[in-house]
Amino acid sequence: MIKVNLLIDHTVVRKRKSFVNLNVSRTGLVFAAFFLFTVGAMGIWTYYVHQQIQTGTERRERLRLEEQRLQMLKKEIARFEQLTKMRQNRIDVIEKLKENQTGPVLLLNKVLESIPSNGVLWLTSLSQKSDLIKIVGYTQQPEVIPDFMTGLAGSGIFKSVDLDMIEDQKDASKFSLSCVSISKSQAE
Repeated sequence: MIKVNLLIDHTVVRKRKSFVNLNVSRTGLVFAAFFLFTVGAMGIWTYYVHQQIQTGTERRERLRLEEQRLQMLKKEIARFEQLTKMRQNRIDVIEKLKENQTGPVLLLNKVLESIPSNGVLWLTSLSQKSDLIKIVGYTQQPEVIPDFMTGLAGSGIFKSVDLDMIEDQKDASKFSLSCVSISKSQAE
């Protein structure tokens, strides 16, 4: 029989173990550093761009909400301007009608403006025949009748205002005035 010793006797042959010597070149180190710097710069730049996009998106949403609010305000302003225009048109029509008042309407307005605000005075009849106007009324304070007559005379539509009578009654005094109009009324 044959015996073969496949195991090497380490004591007999000593070989040196060699370690791998890494030869690192400076150019490789520069490229590696440049690569790491580029990767880091790209990471920072990506983060910055992401933050800018997020900030821009938030700002866009705020601006959209603000635009919607402003559009609502614009509609409301247009509605108020339309209402203001309608009211101004109505006021203009009323003023034009007031300027064009003649005859009985003008006469009644002047009589109503002449009634003193501090006294109790009410009118029961107002009649007109040609340029003569007769006003009959009652008052609880007879001292306001001269103020009423002064107001009528100062209205500019009467030539004269005369007191026909004052009659004391139970609760009030009845009075009658005769007024002569400056111009003859169109509607008699």
